Amino acid sequence: MTAHSSLSCTGPPTESERNFSYSMVDAGKNMSQQNKNESCSFSDMEERIRNVQLAIHIPTFLLGLLLNLLAIRGFCTYLKKRWLEYSATSICMINLAVFDLLLVLSLPFKMALSKEQNPAPSLCTLVECLYFISMYGSVFTICVISVDRFLAIRYPLLVRHCRSPRKIFGICCAIWILVLVGSTPIYNFHEKVENYTCFHNMSDGTWSAQVIFPLLVFGFLLPMSVMGFCSSRSILILVGRRNHAQDWVQHRACIWTIASNLVVFVASFLPVHLGFFLQFLVRNGFIVECGAKRNISLFLQLSMCFSNINCCLDVFCYYFVIKEFRMGAASRVAQIP
Repeated sequence: MTAHSSLSCTGPPTESERNFSYSMVDAGKNMSQQNKNESCSFSDMEERIRNVQLAIHIPTFLLGLLLNLLAIRGFCTYLKKRWLEYSATSICMINLAVFDLLLVLSLPFKMALSKEQNPAPSLCTLVECLYFISMYGSVFTICVISVDRFLAIRYPLLVRHCRSPRKIFGICCAIWILVLVGSTPIYNFHEKVENYTCFHNMSDGTWSAQVIFPLLVFGFLLPMSVMGFCSSRSILILVGRRNHAQDWVQHRACIWTIASNLVVFVASFLPVHLGFFLQFLVRNGFIVECGAKRNISLFLQLSMCFSNINCCLDVFCYYFVIKEFRMGAASRVAQIP
């Protein structure tokens, strides 16, 4: 005999009895949903993701290490020549290469610690700080390079008098301070979490709106908007000078630099920040279906994995900038009587 039938034997249920019955039904639904969430396993998927990460991270580490060391060496050569028109750009490029190099150096530790259950909190925090500081340092440096180039194209005379290597160096130092201060939430990534691995099983506070929305807005959307505006305007200005400029070859190289820089930026950082937003929806209960949660976790981890390739793709930006430098140096030599 059910609870409802036993109550109905004595007459219609009272208001308190109906509320009790509804609460039991709600509790049953909540327990069913909780069991459903607990049965949503990610263990089989994580093993496949580790294999993909190894296949991508190993060549990324080797190529990124080599290419960024060569880039630093190449731009330091132009700094030693003390050509003021190239010094400021060289400082920005060296700063970008240093951030990329640090991210590359964090990859072996990231791969090793991702297999360790409950590693030393200080070591885990150090690697996570190194990784995310390098990522967002690259974002802000690329944004600064885009703004600097736009101002140099749009207001060449003004920039020639106001721009200096010392000011650019100060801006690069400000970027370092910004990312170091902004990395403070990383220290609470695994707060009050019993079982965790680095870059996984982060605390609920990590996925709160107070952390995620400033990260998305100031860490990606704002830099992408600034870079999109500056890049599009720079390209339009250079294309408009096609019939008037004698050095169209150098301008065309500049257009390729700007376009490749923008494409690499969007391809590297848009998917991973979309993954952050989707995971925010999962962790805050907006997405509860197990298949969707598994797909989002897979998308986030793969997008973070592919975003690391940015360390190697930035070499296209370095190539075109050095090509511009060489063209400028050749034209300077040709003008000497």
